[in-house]
Amino acid sequence: MTSMSRGTASPWRIDVLGNPPPDPTTSGLDRALWELGAGLVGRGHRVRILFATPTPTVPPPYRGVEGVPIPIVPSGRRPVPQAVEIGKAAGDCIAPDTQVVLGTDERAGAIKGPGRGRGPSLVLYLNSAPSDRGKSRAADGASRGIMDRFGGWMDQRTLRRLETESLGRASVVLASSASTRDRLTQLHKLASGKVSVLPPTIPDPDVAESREQARMALRIPMDVPVAAFVGHRPDRQGLTIALEAFRRSRVFFPGARFLVVGSSPKQDPGVLPLGATDDATKARALRAADLFLFPSLEAGPAYPVTEAMRYGLPAVVSQRVVFDGADPKRHFRSVASDDPGDYAAEFAELFADPALRRKIGEAGKAFADQFSGAQNAEAFERALSGHVPG
Repeated sequence: MTSMSRGTASPWRIDVLGNPPPDPTTSGLDRALWELGAGLVGRGHRVRILFATPTPTVPPPYRGVEGVPIPIVPSGRRPVPQAVEIGKAAGDCIAPDTQVVLGTDERAGAIKGPGRGRGPSLVLYLNSAPSDRGKSRAADGASRGIMDRFGGWMDQRTLRRLETESLGRASVVLASSASTRDRLTQLHKLASGKVSVLPPTIPDPDVAESREQARMALRIPMDVPVAAFVGHRPDRQGLTIALEAFRRSRVFFPGARFLVVGSSPKQDPGVLPLGATDDATKARALRAADLFLFPSLEAGPAYPVTEAMRYGLPAVVSQRVVFDGADPKRHFRSVASDDPGDYAAEFAELFADPALRRKIGEAGKAFADQFSGAQNAEAFERALSGHVPG
C-alpha cells in the first residue's frame, strides 16, 4: 500500500544530505539513511540521497532510492569547514520540485533555501547535538599544538552557529534516541512537539542461507557455541574486552568460536577474523552465531547490536548501549562493568542454556523489528504530517 492510502495526501519528494553512497561496506547510521529511504520509497515517496564525492559517478538506485553525487573535491581542511563546503554545494543539487530536505549534521545549516519562505521544508535528523561534537573536537585538539587548539575552538564556534541556524529553520527535528531529544531540548528552546524520536532504521535480515549453510561455509561444526562481533572501530567498540572475555569463556567451552567482522585482531584459538563489514560476510556471521557481543565504550544507540537482534541473536552489551523502551533482562543482557570476566560469565550462562538463548533472542528480535524500514517510514510520515508544502 502506498502513502496515498495511509496518512499522506500524496507522495512526497524528499532530498537527503547523506554521507557515502550505498555499497556492500556501508554500515551504521550511514546505512540507516538508505534503509529509511527505501522504506519511504516503499510507501510511494520519491527519495534521493545526496553525497559528496570527488568522482561524481551516479550509482544504481538502492531499492528505489536514487543516489545523487555532489561534485566536490576534498580540501584536506578540518572536518567542519569541509562539511560547510559540502552543505553549500548540496544546495545546487536539490531538485526544483523537492518538498522536504532532510539534513543529518552541521552541513544542514549551510544549505541555502530549505526552510525559508515558500521553499522546501527543512527536517533535521540528529544522532547527537552538533555543539557537543564540537566540544569533543575541541577537547581532542587541546592536547595538541596551539593551531589544533585554535582549530578546535573555531570548529566549536562554527558548529554553534550552524546548529542555531538549522534548528531555527527546521520544521521538524528528529532525534535518534530519547537522550538525544532531551539534550537538544536542553540546549535549545524548541517549541513543544518540534522534536520527535526516530531510531535508526535497521535492514531486514538476509535469509539467503540457513544457519547450517552459514556454518558449513565457515567450516564450523554445528555442535559448538559461536559468538559474533561486528564493528570497524575496535578501540571504541570494546573489541579488546570481547576477545579477553571469549578467551576466558573458552576454558569451559573448548570448541567455541568467535567471529569478528570489520576488524582484524591477532590470531587466537577459536577467533575467526572475517574482514570487512560487507553485507554478505556480516549476514553469514550473524546466521552462524549463537549470541552477539558488543562491550561498547561509547554511550548511545548501537546500530550493530540492533541489527544482530533482528537476526534473533541474544545480545550481551555494555551498559552504555542505549535501547529506548527495551528491558535489559528480557530483550538483551547488559553488563555493568568493563571487566572481561563479567562478560565471560554472561557468555557461559547463555552458551550453556539454549532455551534461555532462544527466549532472549526471540524477545530481542520482536523489539528490534520495530525499527524496520516500513515501520520507520510510517513514523517519519507521522512526524512530518502538516509540515510538507503542497
